[in-house]
This record gives sequence, C-alpha cells and structure tokens, in this order.
Amino acid sequence: MRHFNGLTDSDLKTFFKHSPAEFNRDTERETLSLALGAALYTPGSRVDFAQKILTGDYNNGVFAGLTTLIVCLEDAVADTELKQAEKNTVGEFKKLEQANAEQLIAGPALFLRVRTPEQLDQLVKNAGTALSVLTGIVFPKCSPVTLPSFFEALDRASEVAGRMLYALPLLETKEVLYSESREQTLSELYSIMQSQAERILTVRVGATDFSSLYGLRRPAERTIYDVHVIRDCLMAILNRFGRAEDGFTVSGPVYEHFSSGERLWLSSKPEETLWEEVQLDILNGFKGKTCIHPSQISIVNAGHIVTLEAYEDAKLILNESSKRNGVLQSAKRNKMNEVKPHLSWAKKIAAQAEVYGVLNENYQPIDVLNHIRASQVSNQY
Repeated sequence: MRHFNGLTDSDLKTFFKHSPAEFNRDTERETLSLALGAALYTPGSRVDFAQKILTGDYNNGVFAGLTTLIVCLEDAVADTELKQAEKNTVGEFKKLEQANAEQLIAGPALFLRVRTPEQLDQLVKNAGTALSVLTGIVFPKCSPVTLPSFFEALDRASEVAGRMLYALPLLETKEVLYSESREQTLSELYSIMQSQAERILTVRVGATDFSSLYGLRRPAERTIYDVHVIRDCLMAILNRFGRAEDGFTVSGPVYEHFSSGERLWLSSKPEETLWEEVQLDILNGFKGKTCIHPSQISIVNAGHIVTLEAYEDAKLILNESSKRNGVLQSAKRNKMNEVKPHLSWAKKIAAQAEVYGVLNENYQPIDVLNHIRASQVSNQY
C-alpha cells in the first residue's frame, strides 16, 4: 500500500519532492500507526466486502487512497441484525483467507470492531484461522474494568490467527467525558495501555458517543472543536496519550456529515468544515481520522502531506541535534528553530513525511486534494 496511489507517476513528480513510501500490515508499529490515515467503517452486515477487497474496488474510484478498513459489529449494526452480521463477517473473512496473498496485500489493512470480549471469543471459535486476515481489533467503550478483558480476548484471537493482532482501544464513555471522573479514568486507562504499548496501534476517540451523553449534535458547518465540552475532553485525552515520550498515536474523531455527488471541490459546507477540522486535528496532535463515507478519504489523507518548508526545518533540526543545541536559522529565514524544544516535533514531521510524502516548493496539500478531486470528477464522464 501507498498513500495517494491513485496519482500517476507524472502527478507524483509534479507535486512531490519525496513520494510517499510503501507500507503494509507488517510494517513496524510506529510507522503503521501513523500510516492508517483515513479509517473507513463498513458494517459487518455488508455482504460483499471480501469481494470488494479482492477485486480492488477499495483501491479505485471513490475509494482511491483507502488504506484502512474497519468492519463494524457495534454501532453500525442494529441489535436485531447482529447475529446475521456476525455470520456474514465470519463468512467474508473465510473468503479472504482462501484468496491469493498478493490480493490481500494490495488491499487496505483490515480491522474488526467488536462489542465485547465475549463476542470476540465467540468470533474466534467461529472464524478460527480466518482471523489471520485482520491487522487488529477495535475495542469499543473502553474502561479500566473492560480493557484488561479485551486484551485477554485479543491474546486468544492472536493465538488462533497465528499472528499478533493489534489493539485499537476506543475512548467514548461517560467516565472519560465527565469532568469529575475523567482524570482518574484516564490515569487508570493510561497505566493499562502503557503496560501493553507494543500491542496498541492507535488510541481512538468517539466524539459522537461523547456528544450523545449531553444530547448534542453539531451541525455541518461546525467542527468538533466548537463544542467546548467535547473539545475539553479531547484535549484531556491528548494530554494523557499524546506525549512525545510515550509514542502513542491518537486518531481524530469522526465528522459525521458528508456531501455525495458534489462536482466541485469545497463546493459544500461539509467538505469545507471537514478540511478545517483535519487541520485542527493535526495542529492539536491527532493523526489520522475515523471516516464514515468514502468522499472523506482524500480530504483526511491530503491534510497529512508535509510541506517542503516544514520538512526542511525538521531535517535541519535533526541533522544538528547530534552536534549542538541552540537556535538555527530556518531555510526560509522566517522562523526560529530551536534544537532542544523542537526536536520532538522534528522527529514526528520526519515520520509523517515518510508516510505521506513531501511536497515540492510552492505546493500546498490543498493543491494535491484539488487535483485528486478534479481527476475523480473527470472520470465520471
């Protein structure tokens, strides 16, 4: 897999000084966690997700650029449809297990979102070695009480799968949101996750579940950062799990509005707002984002492309960090680069640049996004 794989070689030369690197589910954890990017959910009741993976449908058209697909057996499936969705999911995994390995490698990394540890155990019994097609398991509604049980179930799933499956804990409960319990809950969750850090691919957050606890729903023209009670919780999560020395990757919350059928880039308020929210996500320390519609994929991933100016500053800091401290003059002569306080930032930018690429001079991420959208529109005719 590689981000922006829908671009031609000519496009890559035009826009990128350093093209995005290839990766797969066996890439080292630190790089893979950053590379997940736009993570698209699909319900476990969808009868054709295996075929779409094997035929490459998830690599083309509106899905171009998708590197992370999460099959959901939780909120995306009605309680009355759960048994059938579980049966369907197991059947689709078995189809994938029988497929050519190269077909699987070419498709997005596959994850499963379950409801409970008990459900995961049952799926282990029913799917058996077919769980080997997965990269990891999303743990919903994590609490200090449930999280250890999820890890124990993950152990059993990994043993049957014959490979280590990653954990993707999802923070979305009232104990995390409510101010009187937040600090203690996050502290306990952090302690558990720190002991299991090598098995955690990303920490995820559930802004929609948080909002529901207050009966709130943001309109299309507002980012999640405008909902202050949710914003404060998100910042508390980043404060606990976003620290440079810990190495956790925290993924941004879902934006639940989308515009389908729009022919002009940024021609709708949902697209404008999502682009703004992605910038705010990255500014605050989130990497990647949960998506609910394929039109969001290119918006999220393009927001992570590194500009040449940022890359040159980061490389300068990294190159000089082993020689000396102090202040360095930026290549653009427009900012202060300090080796010690900017070193952690520089390391993150270098890692992000490897995965998402570095732009040529005078290009911005929005330029790549406009080109991708223009190509998608032209292909409709």
